[in-house]
Amino acid sequence: MIYAIIFFAKLFEVAVTTVRLVLTTRGNRVAATILSAIEIAIWIILTSTVLLGLNEDPMRAVAFGAAFVVGIFLGMVIEDKLALGLAEIEIIADFEKAKEITQLLRFNGYGVTTFDCEGREGKKLAINVKVHRKDVPVTVKMIRKFDNIFVTVADIKSLSAGSIARRMIMK
Repeated sequence: MIYAIIFFAKLFEVAVTTVRLVLTTRGNRVAATILSAIEIAIWIILTSTVLLGLNEDPMRAVAFGAAFVVGIFLGMVIEDKLALGLAEIEIIADFEKAKEITQLLRFNGYGVTTFDCEGREGKKLAINVKVHRKDVPVTVKMIRKFDNIFVTVADIKSLSAGSIARRMIMK
C-alpha cells in the first residue's frame, strides 16, 4: 500500500512540476506560483517519507524513481492536451500555391501575413499565421493538403498587438 501511495503522489507531483515549468516559461505567473506551492508541499512530505524509511524498505525508493519517470511523460501529455499559449505557423510555397493557401486560411477566419522570399528553387511566398496552440493540429491538417510546401511551427511567448480568433473551425 505504501508503494502505491508513494508512486501516485510522486507521479502527481512530477506531472504538476512539468506543467508548472511550461506555465513559467510562458509567463503565466499566477498559475505557476499556485502549482509550485502544491508541488513543494507534496515533495517535502513524500521525500521525507521515502528517506525516513529507506533503510528498512528500499523499495520505497524504487517506487519513487519509477513514478518520477512516468510522471515526466504524464506531465508532457497533460501539457500537450492543455495546449496553452500561442504558436506561429510559417508556410513557404511557390507563389501560386501560396495564394491558394492564403485564400483558404483567410476564408476560414485566420489572420494571414505574406511576404516575398527566395528559396533554392527561386521566388517563393512566405505565409505567416498566429494561432492558439490548440488550433495548430487543425491548421496544419488544413494546409498539409497542399504538396511541396515547407511548414514550421514555433511557440510564441507573448503577443503585443493584433488579435487572434478564439478557436478556428474549418468551413
